[in-house]
Amino acid sequence: MGLRTIGGVDVTVHSQRRRFTLGLLAGIAGTAARAQQPKPEASAPPAGSRNDIVPLVRSFTGAIRKVQDIRPLAAAQVQGDADLAPLIDTFVGDLDIRYAYDSDQGFRYLNGQDLKSHKIAREQLLPLALANYHRRYPRIAVERPLAFVGKITNGGELEPSMMLDTAFWEKEKLRPLYAGGDIVAGVPTRDVLWFTGRKPAEHARNLRANTERSHQEAGNRAISKLLYQWRNRRWEVFEA
Repeated sequence: MGLRTIGGVDVTVHSQRRRFTLGLLAGIAGTAARAQQPKPEASAPPAGSRNDIVPLVRSFTGAIRKVQDIRPLAAAQVQGDADLAPLIDTFVGDLDIRYAYDSDQGFRYLNGQDLKSHKIAREQLLPLALANYHRRYPRIAVERPLAFVGKITNGGELEPSMMLDTAFWEKEKLRPLYAGGDIVAGVPTRDVLWFTGRKPAEHARNLRANTERSHQEAGNRAISKLLYQWRNRRWEVFEA
């Protein structure tokens, strides 16, 4: 087993196998989910410092966004007092971006009042939260259960937040294993982000099957059963 670094992220290369077996990754995801208790969200933890703010990629119910579009949710779509409502950015597919204070007791969603108290401009929030995420979880890694499949680990139940790291994906796509094609990724649950190449087509088909299976079995930890393609420095819904 060898160890390499891509864009500041450790990459653990496991023994290569010739075939991507249906159900392999779903089994890995299920084992990880059973091995740890999830952090509660939007509940008891008190407000923290600006250094505790992290981004959460989460699901929403509404029209599917075919192409990545990160912007604050329109004020008209926020229910109740805008200063007390959770801060939400639109994202892609059936995903959005939440912001939360991260503590051992769980996540507490950030609101407009918190933003004012920290004197953080709205446009500064995502880069600040992503920088905090990397600082708080310096051992974020990519495990490769198969030579052509990557899985983010050690992300503190925030593995899907790595979707927001443009620099990582731009470097990752240069790896020869993608054969000149795009990267296809799935985030079926709150602690799973796995990916493979769009070519050959069998790899993406198997990733879709595993993602749909894992999503169906995840219960309230489910995020998305869709696949996403990294293309032109952004995510798009992968429909092939």
